Amino acid sequence: MPKGGARLNSGPPPDPRALRRDGRKPDKDGWTTLPAGGRKGAVPPWPLAEYVRKADPAERESIAVRERSHWARVWLTPQAVVWEQLGWTHEVALYVRHLAMAELGDLKAASEARQWSDRLGLNPAALLRNHWRVSSDEVAPRRSSRAAGGAPSGVSMRDRLRAVNGGGD
Repeated sequence: MPKGGARLNSGPPPDPRALRRDGRKPDKDGWTTLPAGGRKGAVPPWPLAEYVRKADPAERESIAVRERSHWARVWLTPQAVVWEQLGWTHEVALYVRHLAMAELGDLKAASEARQWSDRLGLNPAALLRNHWRVSSDEVAPRRSSRAAGGAPSGVSMRDRLRAVNGGGD
């Protein structure tokens, strides 16, 4: 067992809003802001061969179905924008394969899936360690209130402006 020194993932995760972070060496690269709406575009093709380790054809088919479902889902996440830029399709595929196997009760695969989720930034602490943050859609509440009838119907723009200006012409 090593003694002393910092360990991977030791200490609190970085905080992008901290006041005294500007001068620290790890923060010179800055933070990557990911789109809240996730990655747009087609899902990349599945890069791995079919899983054949298990002899049971029903279990192999179950893993394949789960892989396809998870593969499509993870490429819609905000983190997928960075994965695509970095060409991490194989890394994401390994996470998806281990996740599919873990859902069928493979504890070793569950451990691997958890570790891959950390590497890929799929949990809040991993997002902070990677210096990634998801943008907030600040206009969403106003957009939804307007869609729900926030603006008075049947009232012209001129009448609304007149009310703001005190009604004078």
